[in-house]
Amino acid sequence: MTKQELVDQISETAQLGKRYKLARGSSVPSDLFIDLQNKFRTPRAQGMENRAAAFCDFYNVEWDDNCDSSSSSSGGGGTVTKFGLEQLLKAVVFATAIEN
Repeated sequence: MTKQELVDQISETAQLGKRYKLARGSSVPSDLFIDLQNKFRTPRAQGMENRAAAFCDFYNVEWDDNCDSSSSSSGGGGTVTKFGLEQLLKAVVFATAIEN
């Protein structure tokens, strides 16, 4: 799956009711993470990678250095990677199972 397809799947699985289009450089819109926090009432965090990490942690899904680019040699600006989105999708699957 591409990053856009993963974002679409996360939104659909969470039943967020909207599409989140990747920005230049494959950056995931921060609204996706905020909407997930709001829908599932998970702990708040600042920054995309921190929001995604907190969401995964809340649902006991592993989040490591491969999930975002904050540890990359370029500094990466905390962009959530494709692997990070795969982990986030796992957490969303758990969240929706618990909620239903």
